[in-house]
Amino acid sequence: MNSTGFLLAKWFSAAGMILVYYAFVYCVLLYNGIWDATLFEADEAAQGLFCLVYCVVFVVLLHFLEAFHIGERRILDLIFGFFLGAICINFITALLEGIFTSLSLQRVAVLFILTVILETMIGLFWILFCYRIYERFQFRREAVFIYGGREDETEYTRVNNTINRYFKISRSIEYSAGFDVIREAMESSPVVFLGDIPVDVRNPLIKHCMSRGIECYSIPKISDIYIQNASVMQLHDKLLLRYPKLEITGAQKAVKRAMDILVSLLMLAVFSPFMAVIAIAIQLEDGGPVLYFQDRVTQDGRPFRMYKFRSMRIDAEKDGMRMTTKHDSRVTKVGKVIRNIHFDELPQLVNALRGEMSLVGPRPERMEFIRDYAKRIPEFPERLHVKGGLTGYAQIYGRYNTEPEDKIKYDLYYIYNYSFWMDIKILILTFRILFQKENTEGMDDDHRIDPGPG
Repeated sequence: MNSTGFLLAKWFSAAGMILVYYAFVYCVLLYNGIWDATLFEADEAAQGLFCLVYCVVFVVLLHFLEAFHIGERRILDLIFGFFLGAICINFITALLEGIFTSLSLQRVAVLFILTVILETMIGLFWILFCYRIYERFQFRREAVFIYGGREDETEYTRVNNTINRYFKISRSIEYSAGFDVIREAMESSPVVFLGDIPVDVRNPLIKHCMSRGIECYSIPKISDIYIQNASVMQLHDKLLLRYPKLEITGAQKAVKRAMDILVSLLMLAVFSPFMAVIAIAIQLEDGGPVLYFQDRVTQDGRPFRMYKFRSMRIDAEKDGMRMTTKHDSRVTKVGKVIRNIHFDELPQLVNALRGEMSLVGPRPERMEFIRDYAKRIPEFPERLHVKGGLTGYAQIYGRYNTEPEDKIKYDLYYIYNYSFWMDIKILILTFRILFQKENTEGMDDDHRIDPGPG
């Protein structure tokens, strides 16, 4: 991949945003007379410093929300990033204005709304401008796709060439064609993309690409995630790789638990009015129970009861368990709404508060699903090294039809690379994907076999 366009667009957009928003914020605050009502009064140095801090914090938020990942994310994702970033920074500013200035609540609210809208619009135009820069310098080179027997080559090529800005598949060869045929195709192509092929076939192909200077991409195996997190050591004249344990440290567990308690309490306080409305609506629709309980397992295989708002008819199981479809007739009217925005999962904040779940982690599964998946994916139970979560890495970057083999890779990557800041980032990005249907469907772990009227 020619990364020049990507790097230029990413860093130019970040640096440019600081300058653009600095001028914008300074003008807005000055025009609305906020300086005269603040502790800054006529102190121009303090005014300028406030604007600079505002813009730097704003850009850091946008970085967390991946608003500068031009070429890696869809334009809609970038816009959501700017919108949520504008809400966060201006909410903080509105609090400061309400506490330290004489501005009325109405004026603070109006300024908050207008600033969020205007900053999002500025972000939109800036994204489009930077995207043009990216397109100008980013040349998608032709790639040969070496695919495995389980992959639909035609569909994979179509999807890749629609959304992938790194390379374009121009030729496809099944790995069973033999090394000589594949080598000839590789040497006539600037980029090689290795799909889900056996390791004993893939590794020689990677070596060949490295020795010939051919740009190479591959879909990782689970073992690659282990290797990625290995540390290099020396034993006399030998080079060793040390593979870390699949767990988070005691200190990390304590910090994670503290965050679960604090954030769960805060979110329960914020969302309690919505939860009360949902409970009343469920009761009014059919008079059935408000909550539905599902038996799941969490860390180390411990069973627990996971809470959800009931979104299906009371008699949803009268004909036994069956697959849930997108337009399932068993879903109630209220259930359809709360499923689309994933508010049916809000009661799980209580699970997180009780310590049965975490806010961030692999989605908890039923034990029978874990046993079934383990027959096909032996590494699947390794997800149980941490508590199950309301949201997770796989839910952020996966889709509705992401295969379990790919989700386990995301989950293991999260466990191996866990950090406090990664949890913060995933929580923030969760708000972004709630309004993107293919992602919210991907967050629902019950699309395989519906276990009941939940």
